[in-house]
Amino acid sequence: MRVLIVGGTGVIGSSLQNSLAKNGHDVVITSRKSSTSNDSTLQVNLENISDSVRTIRNAGNFGAVVLSAGVSSIRACRVNPEATSLVNVEAQVAIARELLSINQPKIILISSNRVFDGATERTKIKSKYSPTTEYGRQKSQAETELLSLSASVKIVRFSKVISEHTALIVDWFSKLSSNEKISAFVDMAISPITVDAAVDVIEHVLVAECEPVVQFSAADEISFYDLACVVANYAKSPISNVIRQLAQDAGDNAIPHSSLESSVFPSIKPMPSLHSVHKIMEKLTKS
Repeated sequence: MRVLIVGGTGVIGSSLQNSLAKNGHDVVITSRKSSTSNDSTLQVNLENISDSVRTIRNAGNFGAVVLSAGVSSIRACRVNPEATSLVNVEAQVAIARELLSINQPKIILISSNRVFDGATERTKIKSKYSPTTEYGRQKSQAETELLSLSASVKIVRFSKVISEHTALIVDWFSKLSSNEKISAFVDMAISPITVDAAVDVIEHVLVAECEPVVQFSAADEISFYDLACVVANYAKSPISNVIRQLAQDAGDNAIPHSSLESSVFPSIKPMPSLHSVHKIMEKLTKS
C-alpha cells in the first residue's frame, strides 16, 4: 500500500514510517524541512494550506493517509489559538477533503484524550466532547469535521504517547542524573503508552476494518510524580530530588484522570502505565 504520513518526522510519524517500510509499504512523508537525501519526503508547511494541499495532490494517489502533524503544545494553543487552529483543524480537513475528492483513501487522524475533561477513568469512546483546553477543543473540532467527510475517515485517540525522546522525560533524566531537583505534579494523571504500541494500533487501523473511532491507553493511571520517581530510579538519584507539586501552583489545572476505554484489538493489549515507563527508560539509559 502507498501510505502518506503527514508529520512523518515526529515521534509517532517517524516510528510509523520505519515500521510500515519494514512491512513492505511504500511510504511518503511530509516535513516542514526540505530533504535532499530522501525522495519520499514532501516539504509541507501546514500554515500555508493552499501550498500544502497542492504539494500533496501532486504527489499522486495514496491508499491511506495518516494525519499526525500538528501543534500539540497546550500552552501554544492557548496563547495563539487562531494560528494553531489553522494547523490543527483547517489544514487537516483541507488535506483530507482534497485527497478524498481524488480517490477514497483511508484517512486516519491521530487524536488525543484531551477531547475529554479527565473527570472519569477509562472515558468511553462515545462520550460527549468536554475539552478543558484549546488544544482539546481543536482536536474535537477536527474529529467532528473529518468524520463528516466520509466513512473512509478513522479517528485514533491516544492517551500520552512516550518514547526515549520525550522531552519532559529526557529533561528530568538529565537533571536528576546531575543531582538536580525537579518538580512533578501529584494531582495530574497520566496513562502512558509506548510509541511502539501506538504504531501497532495505527497499523491495525490501516489494514483492518474498524469502527470510525478507536481509542488506546494504558491499563491504569499514575501521576506525573509517580513517573518522575521511576525516572529518578534510573538516574540513580534519591527520590528526595523529586519535589511534589500541585498543578494550580504552576498555573495549570489538575486532571484527575487520563485513561481511555481502549478498543479491543486481536493482538494489542493495554499494559500497565509503569510497564510502559520502564520500557522507554530502558531504551533511554541504553542509548
